[in-house]
Amino acid sequence: MNAALDVIVVGGGIAGMAFATRLVDRNDQQPVRVRIFSKAAVEASNSFAAQGGVAAVMRLEDSFEQHIRDTMNVGAGRNDPDVVRLVVGEGPAMIRSMIDLGAHFDSDATGRLQLAREGGHSMARVVHHRDRTGEEIVRVLQARVRSSPHIEVIEPQRALDLLVEGEGTDRQCRGIRAMDLRSGDVMDHFASLVVLATGGAGQVYERTTNPIGATGDGVAMAIRADVDLRDMAFVQFHPTALHTTEPGPAFLISEAVRGAGARLSAPDGRPLMKAIHDMGDLAPRNVIARAIHREMQLTGSSHLWLDASPMGVARFAMEFPAIEKRCREMGIVAGRDRIPVVPAAHYMCGGIRTDDSGRTALKGLFALGECASSGLHGADRLASNSLLEALVIPKRAAGIVFTSAPIEKLRSSRPYRENWLSRRTSAIVTRALGSLRHAMSTHVGIIREEGGMLHTLCIIAMLERQIAPIWNRRRWSPELIDLRDLLVVARSITSAALAEPASMGAHYVEVK
Repeated sequence: MNAALDVIVVGGGIAGMAFATRLVDRNDQQPVRVRIFSKAAVEASNSFAAQGGVAAVMRLEDSFEQHIRDTMNVGAGRNDPDVVRLVVGEGPAMIRSMIDLGAHFDSDATGRLQLAREGGHSMARVVHHRDRTGEEIVRVLQARVRSSPHIEVIEPQRALDLLVEGEGTDRQCRGIRAMDLRSGDVMDHFASLVVLATGGAGQVYERTTNPIGATGDGVAMAIRADVDLRDMAFVQFHPTALHTTEPGPAFLISEAVRGAGARLSAPDGRPLMKAIHDMGDLAPRNVIARAIHREMQLTGSSHLWLDASPMGVARFAMEFPAIEKRCREMGIVAGRDRIPVVPAAHYMCGGIRTDDSGRTALKGLFALGECASSGLHGADRLASNSLLEALVIPKRAAGIVFTSAPIEKLRSSRPYRENWLSRRTSAIVTRALGSLRHAMSTHVGIIREEGGMLHTLCIIAMLERQIAPIWNRRRWSPELIDLRDLLVVARSITSAALAEPASMGAHYVEVK
């Protein structure tokens, strides 16, 4: 009997589960054991919250070349064309594969898939399950994870750092250090291969569609381990988050709502996008987010309006039930009343540099999903390409694991320290989080300026000095751990933005 390949996956969203299930499907090649370390249930992830869908060429009137062109145009040509072609080319087969696994995508009476059109797309090509596509894909993958004897989900576990051994070209990732969020115990866990699938870092900004767990864990761990990154300057802001005065993550109003006929309007009622871009309300997200941001600055308004009345109340409720429900809770009749919207940080277009199969520059380490940069997105992400990438690249990664990871006698997990968890959050940490988010939102957000970005680096350095004594006392609250990672990611975003003098995609520099 061959020795088992032991794999740790950090993150239990779509990318992590897609990889794990594809890998155990190959268990006949080599026995495999997968442990998924997750700090929260998948229902608290960006994956679960994803509304729009999966972009794929599913009609004869569409073509791979058009999808590739749209992806490259939105990405401002910063994309890796080979990766774009590869991922787009696998889209139709991936959709059929998900349907075979039990995914229910919206279709008409004849069984033909209904396709939505979103910003930056020249054609309707977004396969969806109403406005809960992420939830549907999670349902299918979670069932597969739970039914597999080769996959173990371990939660709530907060990954802290990568375990790296060796020097120079012999450096290799051997595992992770993680904290059990119930006991506070910190353990070192070893594996033949570590896969980071930790999602994004929207919590570095004041207003974000991301859940509270989107704190850039995987990217920060990679930075501390000196793993190469790419395109960290490019942070996508979604143009239409629901405007409320409530704290916490902003509720997303899917771009598919505009694809179905809704239109953005200024406070005085005039159409916003008609004179700004030839694609109007379906222009790339960075264009629309900047237009809303500028209009808010000019008028002093706290939000703009999304008018979905061309759809009507009944159609809106049928096609976007989750959005309709949230609007109704606010006293808004979607499809009749205007919806108040505002841009919010949404997606990291850059991340840990990988090849087209998820391999990083560090032996024994893969990265998948939003924390990774495969080269697909470039300077801005084409809508609904992210779920496509989160299914295609993990499948490819699973296909090469047995030739990329050494099969070694596995070392047992070992305690590093006992109970380092503090349930109390220092006032210093709370203030530091607020200061960081304000600086990033003001100076490294939708519109940037060199002086503001330099000022933000000074603020980050000051905050790092402030929390160092608290960190060294080894009594860590979850908020302190988050802040440690967010500071590292914020420094990377800001430094990368300063190194990009020309405006491109989601990075827009204003010269003063």
